[in-house]
Amino acid sequence: MLSIAQRYLAFQFIPPFIVSCMFFVGFLLTFQLFRILEMVINKGVDFWTVAALTGHIAVSFLPTAIPLSVLIATIYTLNKLCEDSEIVAMRSFGMTKGKIFYPYLVLGITIAAGIFSLNRSLIPVSQTKFKNTIVRLTSRGMLADISSEDFFTEIPGVTLFADKVKRGGNQLYGVFIHTQGDKGQQIITAKRGALIKQYSGEFNVPSIRLHLKNGIITKTKGIKKGTIENIHFEEYDFPLMGDNFQPGFVARDSMRSSRELSNLVTNRKKRLKEFSNKKSLTGEEQAERREILRVKSKTELEYWTRINTPFQVIVFILIGFTMGIKKGRGRTKNTGMISFGILIAYYVVFFAGVSLAQKGKIHTWLVVFIPTLLATLISGFFYRKLDWEN
Repeated sequence: MLSIAQRYLAFQFIPPFIVSCMFFVGFLLTFQLFRILEMVINKGVDFWTVAALTGHIAVSFLPTAIPLSVLIATIYTLNKLCEDSEIVAMRSFGMTKGKIFYPYLVLGITIAAGIFSLNRSLIPVSQTKFKNTIVRLTSRGMLADISSEDFFTEIPGVTLFADKVKRGGNQLYGVFIHTQGDKGQQIITAKRGALIKQYSGEFNVPSIRLHLKNGIITKTKGIKKGTIENIHFEEYDFPLMGDNFQPGFVARDSMRSSRELSNLVTNRKKRLKEFSNKKSLTGEEQAERREILRVKSKTELEYWTRINTPFQVIVFILIGFTMGIKKGRGRTKNTGMISFGILIAYYVVFFAGVSLAQKGKIHTWLVVFIPTLLATLISGFFYRKLDWEN
């Protein structure tokens, strides 16, 4: 049970924490609001849809904003208490640094438990709803955005051109399509085409295909060899947008629950082990192995980061406490700079590790936990060195 003085310490922390959290979320939101604003202007999105989109993406920023917020709030709170001599008063009636730190530790554990729960369920759901809302809005404006004698490039890797467009973009004449991908490029020409939309799934996500008539598909099988294949068709369905379409706002791994991520990481490890035990692999197995290795580090990074974030919150609380307590006259000028230096070093080590993990030179879980462990050791050192003399 917290004493009156400890409850007072905890209460002083809450307002700056909320303000800091709102600031960091708002700062991160600015990078996405430009995209949302562009969609509002081009697609005519209503206010409530914009509010829902903003809310969903704001929730997804909490794991980034909360650790920074607890650090800033702890430093600010303790600096203010020291300046008002309230820490001195508490020390005068026998409160040790452990008792002063205890309410912040309780708050840190509570916040850590909250962010752990959000990472398991709410945040993946919010990101899924955000992504699917973006897809629906993109598809809704698809018909209006395609115009006669104008290149349409909103779909990644696809350039669409039509001599004539009628019925609000539903009917196209003199169609030209160019696609570019890992397997080469292809050019499709057709006399006419019609846009067909189908909706499916829990979020009513659309898939759009262009039904073409009387045309030619020209494919390049290999750029080095220069081989070209021409296919004549009477009718052909070209998928403009389906399950593979990603508008670029959120990543797929961040939309999965923690249990799904855990199962995915485990299954990929088993699959890679199966491949290593085989003497030779078929072409399909080699392609599957390359794809697993390509995305493996990103998935594992998302999984281990969710586990690490609660520990990061508690460590940042400890750093803020050791840097926020003033240590006597003439010895408090550099605490802010030291905190900033520790924070910069934390993320430098983290991103350097991410680069190594993507190259397969270090385990992903080490990349995530090493910065937290180093920050714990540094903050523990400063905690032991706290000067309690006037």
